[in-house]
Amino acid sequence: MNALGSLTKEIKAKALGLGFRAVGVTSTDRLKGLPHGWVADVKDLKHPEEIQSSTISVIMLVLHAWDKAFFMQIESPLWKGYRLHAPEENVEGYYITYQISQTKAWPLAWLLREKGYDAVITNSIPMKATAIKCGLGSQGKNTLLIHPELGPRIGLMAILTNAKLEADEPFERDQCGDCERCIKACPSGALKPYNIEINRCMAYASENPGGNQVPPDVRALTERYIVRPSRCSYLECTICMDACPIGKDVDGLLQTRTRTQAR
Repeated sequence: MNALGSLTKEIKAKALGLGFRAVGVTSTDRLKGLPHGWVADVKDLKHPEEIQSSTISVIMLVLHAWDKAFFMQIESPLWKGYRLHAPEENVEGYYITYQISQTKAWPLAWLLREKGYDAVITNSIPMKATAIKCGLGSQGKNTLLIHPELGPRIGLMAILTNAKLEADEPFERDQCGDCERCIKACPSGALKPYNIEINRCMAYASENPGGNQVPPDVRALTERYIVRPSRCSYLECTICMDACPIGKDVDGLLQTRTRTQAR
C-alpha cells in the first residue's frame, strides 16, 4: 500500500474508532460547481477553499442519530431566525447532533495536525452534496441524505485538510425507487420528489420563529407537532425521516440493545 492509501486507511480507522458509523473522502476538484451562498435564508454555504485556502481533500463523517434527542435544538430566548439579527446581538444556539459530531471530530483533526497537515472542522460546505461525492449515500425524495445502511437518521460533519487522500467513488444509485412514504407522511405538504418547498417545512418554521415567510397553516401545524422539552428547546421535525424504511432495522436493533443493557 502506498503512502496515500496508508494515510487514508489510518484516517478512516480513526474515525470509526471515534464512534462515527461511516466515513468517506473526496477531493476539492470533484466539488466544483456545487451550490454555495445563502440557501433559503438558512445556511451560507461556502467552497472548501473559502474556509481553508490550502484544502485539497474533504473527509466526511457520518454520525448515527438513532434517537430523536439527537435532533434537539436549544436556542437563545432572543432567537428570531437566520439573518434576522444585527451583528452586535449576542444570540446563541446549539444543535445536539452538531455538538456531538464536532466533539467526536476533534481528535481526528488533531491527528492530521500532529502529522503536519492543516485541518479544520466545518459544516459550512454543501454537506449532503459533498457526502454523495464521498460515496456515502444518495439524495432521497425527502431531500435528505440517505445512507444505504442507516437511512436518513444521521448527522454529518466535515474535515477540510491539505493532506492528499485517496478519494472514494461517488454514490450514483437512487435508493428511493417508487417509494413515496416521506412525501405522504409530511403533514404540511412541503415535499415533492427530491424537492422541498422550504417555507412549508416545519423544521424551517421552527428554526425561524420570527420569519413572516411561513404560512399561517404551517405555523399552526408546527405548534401541534413540534415537541418542546423546555421554553428554549425543541425537537426538530423528523416525520419524513421516520417514514423512510431504509435503516429502520438498524435503529431497532440498536434501541433494543440499549434497553437491554440498561436493565
